[in-house]
Amino acid sequence: MGDSADDTDGLSLFDIVWEDVLYVKLFPLLSLKDLFSLRCCSRLAKTFVDNGFRRVQEINLSGNNSANVGLAFEVLSANCRNVRVINVARCNWLQDKMLCPLLQHNRRLSKINLSNCLNITPRAMQPVIVGCKQLTTLKLSHCHWMTIGAMEALTLHHTKIQELDISHCAALNERCISVFLLNCRLLKTLSLSNVPAVTDNLLFAIAKHSKFIKNLNLVGCYTVTDRGIGALALCCKELESLMVRECPHVTERSLELLRGRVFIDRPRVYQPDMNMVPNMAFPRLFLQV
Repeated sequence: MGDSADDTDGLSLFDIVWEDVLYVKLFPLLSLKDLFSLRCCSRLAKTFVDNGFRRVQEINLSGNNSANVGLAFEVLSANCRNVRVINVARCNWLQDKMLCPLLQHNRRLSKINLSNCLNITPRAMQPVIVGCKQLTTLKLSHCHWMTIGAMEALTLHHTKIQELDISHCAALNERCISVFLLNCRLLKTLSLSNVPAVTDNLLFAIAKHSKFIKNLNLVGCYTVTDRGIGALALCCKELESLMVRECPHVTERSLELLRGRVFIDRPRVYQPDMNMVPNMAFPRLFLQV
């Protein structure tokens, strides 16, 4: 027993094979907080964690505004090279100079959530637009810095986006969104909540170009009417959910066409004259636009 004890006196956690054991079995079990705590233990631990960050595929700091989280993010930016998903929604500390290096070093990003990141600018989108060719999900809710030019650049370089959230992006206009729809035919989820530019014409563009749309959020789009909703009912056969709260000009006349096959966030309102619904000339109105 004494000999056996002597043989193990110099062993530590880091004597276990890193590549085949520690990074495969141990590293995935530790949270980012655990990893940074381990990183502070010794120089060897720092080397181990920094090398392990190169394997990390998902970074989720959503809503994390704690002290020193910005410094931790800079460490991630310096070491991560294989990230596929990043969620930094509601991170008030995030700035271009911190975000751009991470985006530049991780060209295989497929999902990015920058919602409510108020202290970055359109410059932060440049690495995404130019380098992240595998992008399928982009969430930019409440990103008032998202400009028409940035949207046009995104449209020029990306055609595989399946989920887009540009709710509350008041700087965008109808034309730049319509051109995006024309180029991104695989779109399945689209949030346009509280975007002033959304009109029936834009809904006609969705009906024409986004045949695979499943989820559509139009909450607060106050200029949308039954004509636009009727076009969606006729053309978007894959539609599964439709959000139309705070759309005062959308009535049960058009929503009735979707009831039964689509989840609608407004309850049914009984109308005595609903037998008039089949006579609504949506196809003719749609073709005239």
